[in-house]
Amino acid sequence: MKEPRFLVMQLARLGDLVQSWPLLRRLRWFHPGAGVGVLCDRRWTDLMQEGPAVAEVLGLDLPALAGLAERDWPGAYEAVRKTLEALRQRRYDRAYVLNLARPALLLIHLLGVEARGYRPLRGGREVGREPWLSYIFSLVHGRACNRVHLSDVFRHLVVEPESEPPPLPPTMQHGGREPVVALQLGTRHRGRTWPLASFGKLAELLAADPGARLFLTGTGAERPWGERLRQSLPPALRQRVENLQGRTTLPQLAERLREADLLVSGDTGTLHLAAALGVRVLGLYHGPARCFETGPYGAGHLVLQAEPPCHPCREGAEVCDAPRCSTMVTPELAARAARFALEDGGRFAGGLAPYVHLYGSAQDAFGNRFESLGGDEPRFTEVMGEAYRRAGAGLLGYPDVAGPTAALQGEELEMAGIALEALHRGVAPPGMPDTVAGALGPLRAFRWELAAQAGDRWGEEQQRRWERVAGALRNCLEQACRGRGAMGEGGEWPEAVDRQRAGTGGA
Repeated sequence: MKEPRFLVMQLARLGDLVQSWPLLRRLRWFHPGAGVGVLCDRRWTDLMQEGPAVAEVLGLDLPALAGLAERDWPGAYEAVRKTLEALRQRRYDRAYVLNLARPALLLIHLLGVEARGYRPLRGGREVGREPWLSYIFSLVHGRACNRVHLSDVFRHLVVEPESEPPPLPPTMQHGGREPVVALQLGTRHRGRTWPLASFGKLAELLAADPGARLFLTGTGAERPWGERLRQSLPPALRQRVENLQGRTTLPQLAERLREADLLVSGDTGTLHLAAALGVRVLGLYHGPARCFETGPYGAGHLVLQAEPPCHPCREGAEVCDAPRCSTMVTPELAARAARFALEDGGRFAGGLAPYVHLYGSAQDAFGNRFESLGGDEPRFTEVMGEAYRRAGAGLLGYPDVAGPTAALQGEELEMAGIALEALHRGVAPPGMPDTVAGALGPLRAFRWELAAQAGDRWGEEQQRRWERVAGALRNCLEQACRGRGAMGEGGEWPEAVDRQRAGTGGA
């Protein structure tokens, strides 16, 4: 029997390409004889030699194509025609389309193969989403409660009844020698970027204790930042910092990252590459960046996440006038977390600043998860996030992939009671807090998605999917309310929740 041929189309940024590698590993694990090709931005093709083995890598010059489309329609047509012809010659049986790039939708429409992920409609002018992606898009309506990593969004487009082996956790390399720490200063979004002064202080602290040697990664445009950082250091420590910004190809960057014991970075392609290469990562996340969505993939990584009440920012929003979240993670705290990561074990000592959380990455059958390491009290949004994650796993046919839900207390318990009442009654009580309404937003959005797909044919399948998600939320909230001190010995509602029940007026 002929082995299948698969095409994976990822035309987004470098970080998105690396976060597609778990999908490639899954394809190769369950279809070892298949021919797998990748179509990506031509700037990143050399990087694919560091990822899972594939049969071929094709590059598309997206910036040039965009310019042609504006000034030379015949030239743009010819570029698309040549790419389409190259794809047709390979006779792919199925394509995994991982982003909304117009060229990808047009090529898949013209290629005429089965598409998973995003699907072209109306001649490639519009986009459709399969049910799994419809569920993921519903979580956008309550990002504070999203706990499904982007790599797992992609990975589960390969529908299989079980999981492949997880990636190996990183291991320390220094073994008593002076540790090597890489710093990535820039990100693509100003709202994700940690202040340069904070990086400078962190470099000084790490160079002094534990006596680390450091190198800086980034683009040529970021090189002046690196030089400013080096000049800010005492002369004795300045020599311990090497500036590689703009001086490495992507394969050379990968080679240097493998020399590091730790990378400290915001949400960048460099961070995702380091994690994929098995290098331990300390992520510094704030603004629109959330580790649950795009943190380092795999077990054994750390993230310091700033989560003020306004978190997370909208991805396309302007940076706010007073981005306090960018300074909530102090250089001293980042240095303590870096030393903790370099120790490769033990328990994180010391407190965290308000609204700052330390998370460690782990893996289960469903994929990546982040667990609190700072001794924080459980929060309502965490319970809701866990519920939505369990619901997503259930929609894909996975068994329960999480342990017991943490018991909530105080105001967090009250919010859980309000949400649970709304789920049982099917109607939101008057005066529902914004936090609770936001946490239930994805559930409403999922029902809209199901209704839009069903049209006037809402049937058993839509009802089953809806009940699975709503049921997961109810179960997690009931566990949170029945946990330690949440319900009396006879199973009665606690006083805090009973007050909320009485205030709903039977709603």
